[in-house]
Amino acid sequence: MVSLAIDELPPVIKEDVEDYLENHPRSPAARLRPRMGMVGDIWLAFIGPEVRRGASGLGDTPRDALKDFNRHFMEPIISRNGHEPTDTDDCGFT
Repeated sequence: MVSLAIDELPPVIKEDVEDYLENHPRSPAARLRPRMGMVGDIWLAFIGPEVRRGASGLGDTPRDALKDFNRHFMEPIISRNGHEPTDTDDCGFT
C-alpha cells in the first residue's frame, strides 16, 4: 500500500478531504491529519507506521475513511473503561 499525506493527494481528492476537515475542525482527523491510502477499492485513513485499531478508518471514499477514523479513534482505550464508542459526527467534533 502506498500512503500519502493529505497535502500529497491528487487535487480533486485533496479538495474533498480538506472540505470534510474544515467542516469538522475539532475532530481527531482534522487535528491529526492522518495519512491516506488504498487497498483494492477501500480507502484508509491512519496515523502511525501501520493500520491498527483506534488509529485508522476505512471507507469507500476518502471522506468515509475519515468519518470511520473519527468514529473509532482511540477505541481500544475508550472501550477498556466500559463505555461504548460514540459516533463523532454527532458528539461535538464539529
